[in-house]
Amino acid sequence: MSKKHTETVDSKLKSAWQIISRMYNAEAAKHGGSIAIGHFLLNIDTVEGAFASDIAPKLGMESTSLSRIIKALEEEKLIIRKADKEDKRKVKIILTEKGKENKELAKKIVRNFNSEIENKIGKSKIDEFLKTVNDIILLAEEKNRTLKMINS
Repeated sequence: MSKKHTETVDSKLKSAWQIISRMYNAEAAKHGGSIAIGHFLLNIDTVEGAFASDIAPKLGMESTSLSRIIKALEEEKLIIRKADKEDKRKVKIILTEKGKENKELAKKIVRNFNSEIENKIGKSKIDEFLKTVNDIILLAEEKNRTLKMINS
């Protein structure tokens, strides 16, 4: 007996993320932001900053796709760009004071929701879920490597 399309692991993960994403976007909108801005800020080290090329994979994006969000964050005075002293092609993204405040707000929102989840579902179930999701990620990465080798 096969499962319905909506009962597959990938469709459930996608549906869950879409619902969570809408919730985070609604919360971010109250503060004039978006989930994309929040995720970007959360991936910049508060002290050292980060290279755009290091942030992109964490967001599931290509470095070249970040230019629009970087420009928007600069216009909002959340970040500044600094060329790397050794390699001028590399640009470091540094949080401004306003950017640091927005990052802290994003962290608080994420932590609060994760705390609600843990309180409602229980730590052991969450730990098992995270382990399972990590196993799924490893399996998908392995399949991606295999497909990449086959297609090369």
